[in-house]
Amino acid sequence: MGNSSGSTYVRWGRTSCPSTSELVYDGYAGGGYHGEQGSGTNYLCLPKDPEWVQVHTTPYEGHVHGAEYQDIGSLFQAINDKDVPCAVCQTKSSNILMIPAKQSCHTGWVLEYSGYLMSGYKDHPSQKEFVCMDGNPETLPDTQANTDGALFYLQTAKCGSLTCPPYIDGRELTCAVCTK
Repeated sequence: MGNSSGSTYVRWGRTSCPSTSELVYDGYAGGGYHGEQGSGTNYLCLPKDPEWVQVHTTPYEGHVHGAEYQDIGSLFQAINDKDVPCAVCQTKSSNILMIPAKQSCHTGWVLEYSGYLMSGYKDHPSQKEFVCMDGNPETLPDTQANTDGALFYLQTAKCGSLTCPPYIDGRELTCAVCTK
């Protein structure tokens, strides 16, 4: 790509970008601990080569934890409790859109990747953003510690205020990341 035009997005669950984009860096998914009320609500794609400055001590701090796939059922049972990679990708396109409940893009848009809508668990005190986890997720090598930091759970449709049909109660929601 070689220039600064375009936009960036995070490809959750993968260490590489689609052929339509260029890798800026790959790293480790992280965020606030699932059981804490404070800290940030967004997931982070942390680089593998952090830079440090002078140490500051304070009794008031938040924490950033690594993230893992959590209780994601038979769909991805082989990766349960393993740590989540991420890739920051740059595209020449200036518009990026994550479409929940779709696996394809609207006319005129380019599919970067598709997968499943993920966020936090409904009964945990911390709030998490909705992200599109790649439908063919990878894991970080040699991880199965089950340390429960920031967690990614599949998100399902819940009928009531959500119109059913076309939605189906309890079905996992898909997602697509599209550019234009």
